[in-house]
Amino acid sequence: MTLDELRQRLSEIEWRDIEFKKAQRGVPHEAYSTVSAFANTGGGHIVFGIGQANGQFEIVGVLEPDKVQNDFLSVLRGGEKLSCIISAEESCITADGKTVLAFFIPESRRDLKPVHLNRELRESFIRR
Repeated sequence: MTLDELRQRLSEIEWRDIEFKKAQRGVPHEAYSTVSAFANTGGGHIVFGIGQANGQFEIVGVLEPDKVQNDFLSVLRGGEKLSCIISAEESCITADGKTVLAFFIPESRRDLKPVHLNRELRESFIRR
């Protein structure tokens, strides 16, 4: 994801292929249900460093980008929390002096679905 793409998406609504999270100092727990949903459907971007005020998305930045990126990718590639390894494509974007982290979560192969959390099939999510 580029800065121009990010700015365009910020002017729209969260949709089936993008979700914004504030995530300034750590990865929010609900980010992993979003990963499951993207992996089980058509894939999508999860973007850290975006807040929402008065119904508008705004760049707030990730205050500890190295920590947040390493923590998130470690879980995706670790095979413990999620039922399969997720090969995300990451982008680090600087906007207005703030760091935004964007991760593209690809759709998982059919034989790996449903992608679920914590070894619980009931913790499978889809994006509608």
